[in-house]
Amino acid sequence: MNRSIKLLSVFAALSAAALSVFASTPTMHKSAYYNAGQFNTDGGVMEIIAYNSTNGYAYAVNGQSGLLTALDLNALSGNGSDIRLSGSDIDVKAIISEYDPDFDYGDMTSVAVSPDGTLLAVALQAEGYADKGYVAVFDCLPDGSVVLRGAVGCGVQPDMIVFADNNTILTADEGEPREGYGEGIADPAGSVSVISADSLSSAVVGFDDFDSESSRNALIEDRVILMKNSLPSVDFEPEYIAISGGKAYITLQEANAIASLDIAEKRFDWIWSAGFEDYSEVPVDIDKSDDAYDPKTYGALSGIRMPDGIAAFSIDGTTYLVTANEGDAREWGDEDSPSFYLNEDERDFGDGESSPSGLLSYQNTGIDGKVVFFRSDDYEGLDENMDYIFGGRSFTVYAVQENGLAEVFSSGDDFEAITAELYPEFFNASNDNAVLDDRSGKKGPEPESVTTGLIDGNCYAFIALERTGGVMMYDVTVPEQSVFVDYLNPRDFRSVIAGSEAYDDGELDKWVTGGDVAPEGLAFTNADVSPTGKTALLVANEVSGTVSYYEIY
Repeated sequence: MNRSIKLLSVFAALSAAALSVFASTPTMHKSAYYNAGQFNTDGGVMEIIAYNSTNGYAYAVNGQSGLLTALDLNALSGNGSDIRLSGSDIDVKAIISEYDPDFDYGDMTSVAVSPDGTLLAVALQAEGYADKGYVAVFDCLPDGSVVLRGAVGCGVQPDMIVFADNNTILTADEGEPREGYGEGIADPAGSVSVISADSLSSAVVGFDDFDSESSRNALIEDRVILMKNSLPSVDFEPEYIAISGGKAYITLQEANAIASLDIAEKRFDWIWSAGFEDYSEVPVDIDKSDDAYDPKTYGALSGIRMPDGIAAFSIDGTTYLVTANEGDAREWGDEDSPSFYLNEDERDFGDGESSPSGLLSYQNTGIDGKVVFFRSDDYEGLDENMDYIFGGRSFTVYAVQENGLAEVFSSGDDFEAITAELYPEFFNASNDNAVLDDRSGKKGPEPESVTTGLIDGNCYAFIALERTGGVMMYDVTVPEQSVFVDYLNPRDFRSVIAGSEAYDDGELDKWVTGGDVAPEGLAFTNADVSPTGKTALLVANEVSGTVSYYEIY
């Protein structure tokens, strides 16, 4: 059954009102690609991508080689398909090492281009996990090359970078405790750095204002998740940033929260819980033992959304936020050391185990496989009479209000239902195998990143599914009635890339399939500035080491 026929069967389950959209909505088509010639079952190859409409080049972070790859899109005409792009590598480490020999370079994590296309900025982490990072600012030249303007220090472990305007740059500084928890072991403070590209100056904005007992208690009451006996300024780990109307909206993934930052004042306005997916109402497939899509509802079970990517758009004067509800466990330190920490709680229902609360068991659910739960006992902000799993397997739309957020839409079980319909033999496969149901007990398709864009006056959201692969496209023009439009997954589940096989006890355990695997970074391009004259989406895929170019028409 081809993709278009399968999509019709998906549409058949939608309402008549939703179906009326499809007569005029665009769809995604892969027309070009780049292959770095590298792959990794653990990801980290082609990660983040940014497009410069002024010179027609896209810039992608290669986490495996440590290089920044400039992709020439100027030769694309919009009349071909499966066109291989050419790329040239920029050795940012060598440039920075010459500029500042005292900076102990760790790795490059993110890239952004200024709205006017004159500047490019990259986020650089230090080799020492508790040391401050660096932001390098480059001038962009017409031939795709870049010239270093200068660099400036920022917070610890900058993991995402974005331009708020042509001069202002922000980084999300995670501050992860990579050696674990224990006496004498550093847990760096999370922060957001606000940087001037003109003066190469920076201000590191932390979360100290939330450390008082009353402020911390208020966060917990609002269902922000905090580790017991921790301070928010230390426990928060900023992940991703969206910009709108002079404000920055930052996901605090592990805390299941979103923070609002006044950029000019360099001050946080509020922190708001991202909420939960209620699996007593939303069906979910958490049983990996049956090798099938079999969604069910479970009383007293919720998914902690823990958003990773976030994007912002405005309609009729209201700012809306869209989050990709990935989920993320904390696993830090050497597994054999006393400082090791993991907040996953795996229960094997087939061995007679029950959920952490004891409310879910094989006898009352029929689950016969392993399910990874959140270790609630170590945290505050949760209901002790509930069980929790990581992620929401969904995306959510929120309306920004004066002192917080109002949820207006959640995609619920859409992602699992649609991928199961289109790829029944590979439902909830992982990005390091093609095994049916492999991820059902642990975060499912795993929404990773999200971006938005306007096409013919309508606003669309694009959500990347890290494990299953591919990108979901939704019309969010009427946020409360957001509707599925298209799904494109250029992954060849049935093939194996030679040399990617990894074995465990003689059995094939992991491998990289063909095509594009594990979409990580997204960059939307309007038709009036795209190289082909058509709206486009660039997708960086971290396991296959590829970049895909989707035309949307």
